[in-house]
Amino acid sequence: MSISRWIDERIDLQQLRADLIDRRVPWGLTWWHTLGSATLTVFMVQVVTGVVMAMYYAPSPDHAYDSIRYIEHSVQSGSLLRGIHHWGASAMVVLVLAHMIRVFSLGSFKYPREMSWLLGVGLLFIVLGFSFTGYLLPWDQKAYWATQVGTNIAGSAPLIGGLMVKLLRGGAQLGAATLTRFFSLHVLLLPLLLIGFALLHISLVIRQGMAPRPLALEEGAPARTNDPAYADYYHERYAKTKAADTRFWPDMIAKDVVVATVIILALFLMAYFVGAGLEPPADPSDTSYVPLPEWYFLPFFQLLKLVPGKFEAVVTVGVPALIVFVLVLLPFFDRRSKRSLFHRPLAAAVLAGTLFGSGLLLYGALRADRENVRLAATTGVPLTSLERAGRALVKSQNCSACHLIGDQKPDSSGDVNKAPSLNEVGFRHTAGWLHSFIESPTRFHPDSKMPSYGLPKLSHMEMEEVARYLSTLRGKHAMSEAPQIVDTFPEPVKKMEH
Repeated sequence: MSISRWIDERIDLQQLRADLIDRRVPWGLTWWHTLGSATLTVFMVQVVTGVVMAMYYAPSPDHAYDSIRYIEHSVQSGSLLRGIHHWGASAMVVLVLAHMIRVFSLGSFKYPREMSWLLGVGLLFIVLGFSFTGYLLPWDQKAYWATQVGTNIAGSAPLIGGLMVKLLRGGAQLGAATLTRFFSLHVLLLPLLLIGFALLHISLVIRQGMAPRPLALEEGAPARTNDPAYADYYHERYAKTKAADTRFWPDMIAKDVVVATVIILALFLMAYFVGAGLEPPADPSDTSYVPLPEWYFLPFFQLLKLVPGKFEAVVTVGVPALIVFVLVLLPFFDRRSKRSLFHRPLAAAVLAGTLFGSGLLLYGALRADRENVRLAATTGVPLTSLERAGRALVKSQNCSACHLIGDQKPDSSGDVNKAPSLNEVGFRHTAGWLHSFIESPTRFHPDSKMPSYGLPKLSHMEMEEVARYLSTLRGKHAMSEAPQIVDTFPEPVKKMEH
């Protein structure tokens, strides 16, 4: 007995091949019908790249950022691997949304595919969950502050907001517990959920068949899909859409392979030429940082900016709840037998309005981001721990009361006329000179009105931290540009002769 025959007798390979590969499909299926398999392909790419990166990743605030840098700079093809994973996340969102738009446009959510639609809705939110939890893992500025805002939005929910924040963060603050929790969700729970939902979804597609063109199911149909006569009509009409010479293999699989190849190539090119990007390490003390989430969350964030504060909870809770409500109940309140979008004017108007409105919000968010890019971000050089500590001291000592620092303007109580701007002080002076000046300004300028910040007001270490931070402020001059140092130290005080 051959091995293939032995296996076939036990798991019925022939019947399995007939159900999966040799099955007939409706005629006239287009390239848009490959979106489901394309999404599955990208998910497999995400699994492979994610498993490799997880071997080098340390899910703790002390090591997460360094492990990402290690992947980028020390692991063989690590930068390319991370870039593919980064752009694969965006591709997953695009493909799932496009797939659902196609299903909505063709009316394929109607009888008998209501369960397939609900599973698709579940898959959409799982994919968004992947994006949200994976966002924090690099532990850079963008990841930290965007997650801070995202969890705060969850906290605005009435009654259960505080509980939701604690569940997401693992406590009151964003920290080690949050990172560990998000990592566990990202690599354990969400993959299991997605695999389970995807297997159920695929099994239903195989059992019910691929949805044909909508016009094939409209001629002579009862007015509503819940009409007792509609089931017999549907199965009779669907059987006629299956052409004897059109099969899943090779007709549809050939298209699936072409689309999957194009998408993988596009991910490779984006990873190679653009990369994933990495901002400076997360700094909880930098409250001036303006967080910006990934592009697919931008329309929602932009909508929040346009709504008055007292109505914020209406948007943060009401909009997601409305979206879930509409998507889940759609197959049950739209039971007209008309499937083509051209025969559903209200559905066409809602889809067009949603896409147009989301596009406008996305454009507004991207435009605002370009206008609000901070000058310090153009250097591309992360602050060291000493420099970050110095920045915190500059804020705590209220230096902006007199000096212009970044976008912080001196207040009316400061001596604005005598206090120079500090935005380019690092281009003119070294940290050593700044340390000495902070310790005793009158040694350099006897008429200086700046108070001394030497002992006991600040320790030498604290003055060094402030000086190191101020030396990074170079205004329009890049960190790579040679500074024009004009340090002038006062003459040392001569000892009195006895």
